[in-house]
Amino acid sequence: MKRIVVVAFTFAAMGWAGEGAPAPRVFGPSHVVESYRVLLDRNALLLESISDVIRSKGIRDGEVVVTAGSVQECTYHYVEAMDRKPKNVYQTVKGPFEILNAGGIIADGEPHIHITLSSAGKGAFGGHLEKGCKVLYLGEVTLLKYDGPALTRRANANGIRLLEKK
Repeated sequence: MKRIVVVAFTFAAMGWAGEGAPAPRVFGPSHVVESYRVLLDRNALLLESISDVIRSKGIRDGEVVVTAGSVQECTYHYVEAMDRKPKNVYQTVKGPFEILNAGGIIADGEPHIHITLSSAGKGAFGGHLEKGCKVLYLGEVTLLKYDGPALTRRANANGIRLLEKK
């Protein structure tokens, strides 16, 4: 089994580089105890399907990796400003898009996934994956289940849900 160390970098607003930058919080070590490869067909909902498999396989802590696929519609959000509290912009795009990359951490049974999409007209774009992202031709997803310290997310004073030991 491979040893995996999950690293969570938490940065204070506008203080992520240079002196005074916070040290990373490291959680682990963890081991991959199970892996699942999931095929999603046309019209499957990406986040909802991933969440269903996470629940059905009892994955409380792990990782999501989307290895290939395409979508016909996708909702995601991204941050718009550098204020202390994030200002999220929600975007829904329609059309044929390739999934260039997607992945994230599963903490306390909940996935936190970011996705990068591309098309000839738009180039590369993406953000935090939201519900309603519909597969076009296929989605191939790998889910890893870890043992080791259980993680959860708790909101800090600015409303940012950070990883911490459960």
